[in-house]
Amino acid sequence: MKLYNIALIITLTLILTGFNSIGQNTVSPLSIFGAGEIQNGGFGTNKGMGGAGIALESGNYLNNLNPASYAGMDSLRIILEFGIEGKAYNLNNSKISTNGFDANLAYVAMGFKYTSWMAGSFGVVPFSSIGYSLYRVNDIEGMYQQYASNYVGKGGITKFYYSNAIRLFHSLSLGANVSYMFGTLTQEEDLMPTDIVPDILIERKDYLHSPYFDFGLQYKFNVAKTDYSLGLTYAIEQSLKSRHYTTVYDNSKSVIQSDSEKMDYLVIPETIGTGLGVKGKNYSIALDYTYQGWQGLEYPMQYEKFKDSHKFAAGLEIKPWDFSAMNKFYQNWTYRCGVSYESSYIQLNGTPVTNKNVTLGFGIPMYGGLSKLDFSITGGVYGTSPNNLMNERYLKFNLGFCFNEMAFLKRVID
Repeated sequence: MKLYNIALIITLTLILTGFNSIGQNTVSPLSIFGAGEIQNGGFGTNKGMGGAGIALESGNYLNNLNPASYAGMDSLRIILEFGIEGKAYNLNNSKISTNGFDANLAYVAMGFKYTSWMAGSFGVVPFSSIGYSLYRVNDIEGMYQQYASNYVGKGGITKFYYSNAIRLFHSLSLGANVSYMFGTLTQEEDLMPTDIVPDILIERKDYLHSPYFDFGLQYKFNVAKTDYSLGLTYAIEQSLKSRHYTTVYDNSKSVIQSDSEKMDYLVIPETIGTGLGVKGKNYSIALDYTYQGWQGLEYPMQYEKFKDSHKFAAGLEIKPWDFSAMNKFYQNWTYRCGVSYESSYIQLNGTPVTNKNVTLGFGIPMYGGLSKLDFSITGGVYGTSPNNLMNERYLKFNLGFCFNEMAFLKRVID
């Protein structure tokens, strides 16, 4: 199938499903905090390696964990990637247990080289997701009384990015992402009436449209016939602009109050990522660490203090046999595994919220070996068990398609 036919199919899919459906499949009550549940980056290869790869170059696939990676692409090829993600989950605490399954289109991206020293990529990826339904008891300010509310949240932030990378020297590459964040964040608060509290529904909506910028570099060197690489990514603290609407309905769903204002309270903190890559003849290893400075940031309707987040990821990719048309099918596959541990920016009643997972995956070559299908399964636990707080156990299924085609070749006429 030609690359432009594949791109047309994906474009029609995006139009029919809507951009805001990309990657937004969370059902965790923890997504009520901050900008929601921050989604992990990476495409098919990186997802199979536990989300690691800040130091790895894009070769015959795209690596969006570091914009500098695109300088490693073949100058004669165009690469198109898109992926589908599904999640089976179990939410539980001491009182309730809920099971379910969600799936959607996860990402779409394309990359190619402009020259021998400059490359780029563009695509649509998820940034954060919101999806929760919970019951909460609140205090009435200045009074020794309480009232109860049911909260329902949905939506998320999607990112359209455009990246450029340049190769300064044989060993050093620099890159930058210019992104456009967009999406709708919705929260409905249904107040349970009392003698003091009326029977009303408060709807809060943020229509987000804002630029976002981040940067990266990679440096590679060789020691004893083994290739090593170092990666660094950085983004300054940035406020995302939005139009905030608050609408109050009475018990007959009639509007009794409505107002709007421009807001910039959706703050994405300073983010620093570092990585180490090791590459041999038939294997690649990636070790990553990512820091986000959430401590001190404040959001409206936020009752818990944020703390800085720290994430560690490690991944391994091996290809035991060289590719050959004579091999048994499994001998042409690429095998991957990875682990990840994140200490989240969220803490509940002083208890840290963590996300721990293990991943297994493989890549299946298509159309002669460079195009491929990537599949991975990630099993993990998100939340915290102590103090009867919410805990989510999940299995994520990632199916990625990477189409790698020759381009920019001049036809020779005798």
